[in-house]
Amino acid sequence: MRLRTSLIILLLPLSAAAAEPIQLAVDMRDVPRKIIHATLTIPVQPGPLTLAYPKWMPNAHEVAPIAQQVGLTISANGKQLAWRRDPLDLYAYRITVPNGAHSIEVRTDFITASAGGTAGGSTSDKLAVLSWNDVLLYPYAGPATRVDRIEITPSLLLPAGWRYASSLHPADNAAVGTAGPIAFQTVSLEQLVDSPLIAGRYFREVPLALGITPPHYLDMVADAPENLEVNQAYIDKLSELINQSSKMFRSHHYDAFRMLVTLSDEIEGHAADHHQSLDNRRPARFLTDEGMMSRYANFMPHDLVHSWNGKYRRPDGMTTPNFQVPVDNSGLWAYEGLTDYLGAVLTARAGLWNREQYLGMLGTSAALFSHRSGRQWRDLQDTAVAAMALWDKGGGAYDNWRRNGFEFYGEGALIWLDVDVTMRNRSDGRKSLDDFLAMFNGGANLGAQVKPYSFTQLVAALNSVVPNDWANFLNERLHSHSGDGPMGGITGSGYRLVYRDRPSDWSKSNGTKAFEYSIGLNISGAGVVGDVLPDSAGAKAGFVPGMSITAVNGQPYSNAVMQEAIRDAKTNIAAIEVSLRAAAPLRLDYHDGERFPVLERVPGTPDRLSEILQAR
Repeated sequence: MRLRTSLIILLLPLSAAAAEPIQLAVDMRDVPRKIIHATLTIPVQPGPLTLAYPKWMPNAHEVAPIAQQVGLTISANGKQLAWRRDPLDLYAYRITVPNGAHSIEVRTDFITASAGGTAGGSTSDKLAVLSWNDVLLYPYAGPATRVDRIEITPSLLLPAGWRYASSLHPADNAAVGTAGPIAFQTVSLEQLVDSPLIAGRYFREVPLALGITPPHYLDMVADAPENLEVNQAYIDKLSELINQSSKMFRSHHYDAFRMLVTLSDEIEGHAADHHQSLDNRRPARFLTDEGMMSRYANFMPHDLVHSWNGKYRRPDGMTTPNFQVPVDNSGLWAYEGLTDYLGAVLTARAGLWNREQYLGMLGTSAALFSHRSGRQWRDLQDTAVAAMALWDKGGGAYDNWRRNGFEFYGEGALIWLDVDVTMRNRSDGRKSLDDFLAMFNGGANLGAQVKPYSFTQLVAALNSVVPNDWANFLNERLHSHSGDGPMGGITGSGYRLVYRDRPSDWSKSNGTKAFEYSIGLNISGAGVVGDVLPDSAGAKAGFVPGMSITAVNGQPYSNAVMQEAIRDAKTNIAAIEVSLRAAAPLRLDYHDGERFPVLERVPGTPDRLSEILQAR
């Protein structure tokens, strides 16, 4: 969740803190300059007051960007008040409210550019994404503060001609997409942060799955009008995605759901999950380029699934009363891993992927997690616990040995495939993970509620569907140091992971890391070595992350030249000669040819994967 606000806060004992709503006015007319202005009017009483900038977001695996908050001033009755940052908690501001003051006015700005420069960020001269927590301060009286009990009335001013979409409801019942100024209905602070907003000069809204209640929408803003020209076949598949997700969970925990998609090459890529919407920020041609639509087809299904898994049902360590209490990310293997598994399954059931594309994705993932040398010392559970430290470490030097903050997505998904397949095999196909989901993540049609769960409750729910020692089953996989990764779901479903010397259609279209499973190097198209697998031919030859390859066997470097050299070396005893920029040449003594992962059917076994992918 993200908050962007300017607040005037009345801090009473918490039982009375929400008696009068905070008023938040956000001015986005300066977003082309990458600045958002906010003014908050917060009811208060005289005395000491702590204002908090949201730090720990339920859907973000890193702390909030407080360095982007600037221009903070606080006043009461027209007089400026001094504020002091807590030296032990940089997200807390201490002030003293003078006698006679019934409210304070907080003015603050948020820099929407990337922290490291002027490009990217969340706004451009044509569009913007508003995460309310970025512009928010709120009264904080300690760990017991309940953001679901603090009320806030937001309003928004947009550049002329811009339209918007959000799960928030306009106070005057104006249609979504109307230009500002816009007044919204009063909501809890929790709901505000859970309700991002997109706005832009070029806007399009498409209703989805018209026969299903509650309503669903695809809302888009883009760099140019042509980026909004999504074809009807794709829209039909998104509607089928809604249909298939409704059948999977058999309930909804939202009043309406909005797929908020920002199509731009001018802002940073990002994805965030919410109860009643998803926030996907993607390249301008994300929904019009066939290659991107295929390669990343599971992105929006993933965040749709989060409405049930992660938002409605959430690991108890990730369920906190406010945005200052630290989040225990131990359950990310379920929060993200189960979501990743279900998102990919729904992608196939909806027809956004065909069977071969799903198998190609799964084979690529299985190969990746069968070659994570870091598993020798760091189990999957630790990647979840350490997510805040590892989140920005995806890729880069020795990523394979370190492991990163994305491991619990892909490897977690393999564990949940194993759970699904085990359920099917133990019940002779009568029960599956779908039955568990309808009971555990489904239930009654509810609004945007949070129902936390413990590991013990999760295990009990699994046992109620298919009896098994699920606690030991999960713990073995979460704490495994096996070099092969959790392959039980693949082998148990009637498949095996093999390697061939020619890439599959999926590998060719998705630019798979072709050299990791042969010479053990991850090499960019420009010849830069990104990672080196320990004990691989590349490691033994002396390659180090960051080296720049200039030539292979005397030919200027390209991936195709390296591939040809690897193929030739299979029938040639000579080593591959590699020239480097600013380093002595290296010799690759490798003769086993190219190795591309693919899943192969095991004859005479039940094809559980085909059962799983079958549309309902």
